[in-house]
Amino acid sequence: MDVIGSDDDFTGYKLLIAPMLYMLRPGVAERIAAFVKGGGTFVATYLSGIANETDLCFLGGWPGPLRSVLGLWIEETDMPYDHHPQTVRWQGRTYAARHYCDIIHPKGAQVLAKYGREFYAGTPAVTVNQFGKGCAYYIASRNDSRFLDDFSTTLIRDLKLRPTLATKLPAGVTAQRRTDGRNEFVFVLNFNPKPVTVNLGREKYRDLLAGQSRSGAIKLPGYGTLALQISCTSLSSNLHSTPRRKDKK
Repeated sequence: MDVIGSDDDFTGYKLLIAPMLYMLRPGVAERIAAFVKGGGTFVATYLSGIANETDLCFLGGWPGPLRSVLGLWIEETDMPYDHHPQTVRWQGRTYAARHYCDIIHPKGAQVLAKYGREFYAGTPAVTVNQFGKGCAYYIASRNDSRFLDDFSTTLIRDLKLRPTLATKLPAGVTAQRRTDGRNEFVFVLNFNPKPVTVNLGREKYRDLLAGQSRSGAIKLPGYGTLALQISCTSLSSNLHSTPRRKDKK
C-alpha cells in the first residue's frame, strides 16, 4: 500500500482511497474518472469535492466534478453530537456515525447502506456506482471503527488483494511487507502494552533479530517487533505461482 498525492500516477493500482478529498486541483477528477472507467475501484467519503485548489466552492452541487463518477449529489451535511450519534445499517449490522453525515441523492449509484435515525432515516449512507469497467464507493458519514474494519475486509476480499500475512492479526498489531528487489521482508509490530500471539501459518521465515527460523504461533511481547525474511524456497514458490508484478492498493 502506498500513500500518494492527487497529482501522482494512478496507473497500476487496483484500489484508490481518497478520504475527505475536500480540495480538487484541475484535472484530478478527470484522472479519477479515467482510473475507474479503466477498471479501478475508487472510495470517497464525506467532505469530498467541496472546493477547488483556491478554496472556492464548486457551483452546481457537491461533490463537484466527482458527481458523475460517484453517481450522486449531496444536499447538505448534518453534524450529530458525540452523545447522540446517527446509525448506519449495512449488511445486517448497525454502526454508529458521528460528526459528519451527508444527506445524498443517488443519480445512478446503488444504495448499499441507509441511515437509521432522525429526519433522514432510510436515506442512503453508503453507495456504489458502476462506472465503465470499475466502480466508485461513497461513504457519506464518519462511521465507527467496526464499520471501517468490515468495509475494508469486504474490499480486500472482493478485489483479491494479497495480504502481508495469510492470517488475521490481533487488534493493535500491524504487518508490512518490504523488498530490496531481491529479498522480501515482513515487519510485525505490536502496539499493545501487553503480549499478543501472532500466527505466521505454515510458511517459514527467518527471524533477523533472533537468527532462527520462525513459523506457526509466535508470542510477541508488549510493544514487541518481529523482523522476518521470507525463505528462498517460499519466495521462489510464490514468484512462480503469482504474476511477477507488484499488486498495488
